[in-house]
Amino acid sequence: MKKIFFSLFIFQLSIFSLFGLDKSLFFTLGPKLMLNTDDSTKSAPSPVMYSFGIGGDFFIKDNVVLQPHGSFFTNYYLWDGERAQPAEAENRTATALSAMLDLTGGYTWKRGESQKHHFSLTGGLGLFVRIGVLSGGVNPDDKNSDGKSTASEDVSSINSDFYSDLNFLYPELAFSYSYIFSDVWKIGGEVRSYIPLGSIINGNGIDAMILSFAFKISYK
Repeated sequence: MKKIFFSLFIFQLSIFSLFGLDKSLFFTLGPKLMLNTDDSTKSAPSPVMYSFGIGGDFFIKDNVVLQPHGSFFTNYYLWDGERAQPAEAENRTATALSAMLDLTGGYTWKRGESQKHHFSLTGGLGLFVRIGVLSGGVNPDDKNSDGKSTASEDVSSINSDFYSDLNFLYPELAFSYSYIFSDVWKIGGEVRSYIPLGSIINGNGIDAMILSFAFKISYK
């Protein structure tokens, strides 16, 4: 499933490039806050993950924009017996190698005398691709705090939970601003809000909702 997600993302980038659209490549850097509404247990308070991303703006009819984007980061997890939960370093079992693949589109407003100020509002779907590996310093035979499972078994449970009950699907909204300061460079920032579809369907509300804030630099 993870390979399918990455293949779809790369395929979308390739198809857009082939159509000769007005386009620019961009890079993002900044924090993501994952809301944890169950932090009264041994799980971590809402964790902040620092991410690096790459994507593209593909313009259709001047102002309509298609915006595939991927951001990459890591986080600690534990298994609470029912589901994967964010973990602090001292309680970690797995380290998740994570990618959020954004498949979005929307509208860009170009303002100013030379139309150097670009404001974009986009929406679409985020695919949260994660793979958990045993964290450094954790023995695979270490027992869970309840003594019912080992660390290696918990890692397997964590990975299964990542892709069960639509936990990988995140509808999203994004807003970005860019300023054109040369013929090829734009600089600005973006905010993205990811809605945890699986959590809502399973009755956990907005637990695992993600807010992303990033510096954005584009090259045309």
